[in-house]
Amino acid sequence: MRRTGRRTSRGRRTAWGGDGAVKVTVVRSGGFAGIRRRGEADSATDPMLARLAGRVDLSSVPPPGRIPDQFVYEIDIDGRHATVGEAQLSGPLRELVHHVLATGQPGG
Repeated sequence: MRRTGRRTSRGRRTAWGGDGAVKVTVVRSGGFAGIRRRGEADSATDPMLARLAGRVDLSSVPPPGRIPDQFVYEIDIDGRHATVGEAQLSGPLRELVHHVLATGQPGG
């Protein structure tokens, strides 16, 4: 089986190609008030985004747990999707999500 993507500095493969811009969309929903927040970022205008996304392996993201009023994050990195609960959001994925929501453009 041939794998696609590029290797990270630790030798792991990312799920997307390393040929150019990386696009990331994050949608946060849930919480006590149920307010949705969306952010979109593109490494063509945000150089740090490619480094952050390159450290994330969406295939290893655990499913969201059933915790009342927790935030749930829908993450899309160049067409690869994952959904994760706030309690499972950690490490490089947490950094990426917080970066996109803080610096990305609000999406539609």
